[in-house]
Amino acid sequence: MFEYIAGLLEWLPIWPEASGHIAGISGLILIGDGVEPWPVISALTTSSFLAAIIKGWLNYTNTVIGGLIVAGLSFIGILAAIFLRWGLLAVNDNRSPDIMDGFVSGFVQGVSPLGFGGSGLSLALLTSSGVSIRKALLLSSVASLPPAIIQVLLNPPKMAWLLYVVEGVFIVILISKVNIRPSSFGGILSSIFMVNIVQVKFIEERMRQYQAIAEEISKFVKEYGPIGLFSAMILQAVISPIPADAVLVAAGALGITPLEVGIYGGMGIAVGSLINYFIARAVGKKILEYYIRGDLLEKVYSWFDRWGGWLVFLTRLIPFLPLDIISYIAGAVGMDLLIFILANMLATIPRATFFGFMGARLAEGDWAFISISIILLLVGAYIFSKQVVRGKKAQEARE
Repeated sequence: MFEYIAGLLEWLPIWPEASGHIAGISGLILIGDGVEPWPVISALTTSSFLAAIIKGWLNYTNTVIGGLIVAGLSFIGILAAIFLRWGLLAVNDNRSPDIMDGFVSGFVQGVSPLGFGGSGLSLALLTSSGVSIRKALLLSSVASLPPAIIQVLLNPPKMAWLLYVVEGVFIVILISKVNIRPSSFGGILSSIFMVNIVQVKFIEERMRQYQAIAEEISKFVKEYGPIGLFSAMILQAVISPIPADAVLVAAGALGITPLEVGIYGGMGIAVGSLINYFIARAVGKKILEYYIRGDLLEKVYSWFDRWGGWLVFLTRLIPFLPLDIISYIAGAVGMDLLIFILANMLATIPRATFFGFMGARLAEGDWAFISISIILLLVGAYIFSKQVVRGKKAQEARE
C-alpha cells in the first residue's frame, strides 16, 4: 500500500519505487515567496536534461540504484549540515538559493525517475546547505516539473494524481511552518533518509550485481589477456562500482603472470585515474571554492601542495582502500599533474602486482600464504605511513 501514498513518498522517499513524481509540484503554492531567475533556470535545465534521458528516452527504472543515490546524497547532506554549523562553509544559514542550488535540486529531481521520491531528498540537500525551508520547498517543486510533465506525457493522467497533489499541498504547508534553522532541519531529514531501513535490503542485491559485472569483466580479461586487463582497469576507474581489486585477483587466477597484472593492470588504473583527475579539475575546484570558506580552502591547497604526493602514493599502495576518491580530490584541489602521475605509477603497479600474485596463489588454494601476505602488507603500510607523518612533523618543526 505504501507505493500508492505518493504525496508522502515524494517528500519522504522511504519507498524504493517511483512515487508518481507529481506531488512534488505542490510546493508551487509558495510561489509568492519568490526565487531569483538564475536558480530557477539552472534547476529546470538540469532536471529537464536528465529526466528526458532517463525517463523520456531510456525509460529506465532501477530501484537499487535509486536507493543507493538516496543513501549517498543523504550522507552528503549530513556532512553539509555539520560543516555549516562548524562555520567551515562559505554560505550562511537561512539564505536564498542561487544557481548552484538550482543545479543540485535539478540533478536530484532529474534522476528521481530511477525510482525514488526526489522532492524530499532535494529539500534535504538544499536546507542542509543553509537555504531557507520555504524557498527550498519552492525551488525543489520547480525542479520537479520536468519529470512530472514527462510522466504525464508518457502515461495518461489518473484521478489519483489529483489526490497526490492535494496530499502534497498539506505536507508542504506543514513543512513550511517548521521554525528551526534550515541546516538543522536538513541534517535531521538527511539522517532519516540515511538510515532508511527499506533501502538497506537492496544493498545485498546491488552487491550481487557488482559481482556479476566482475564476472563479465573476468571473461573479457580471459579472452583478451593483458590488453583486456589494461582496458578493463581503465573502465573500472571511470565506472567506480566495478571492483578493481577483484578484477586484478581474477586476472592472476586466470593465468596472467603477476608481473603482467602489475604492469598492465597498474597502467590501466593510472590512465583511468588520470581521466577522473581531469574531470574533477574541470568542475571540482569551482564547487570547492563555492562552498568551502576561503581561508580554510587555502590551507587545504597548501597542505595538498606539500603532502599530496605522499597521500596519493599511500592510498594507492595500501590494499582494499578505494582507488577513485583520491583522484577526484587531487583534481579538485589542483594537485601538480606530474606529481600525481608519478605517485600513481609508483603505487598502482606494485599494488596490482600484489593482487595478481594473490590471484595466482588463490588459484592454487594457498589461503595461508595469502592471509599472511595481506597482514604483513597492511602492517608495513601502517608503519611506513607513521614514519612519513613523523617526518612531516619534524620538518614542520624545523621550519
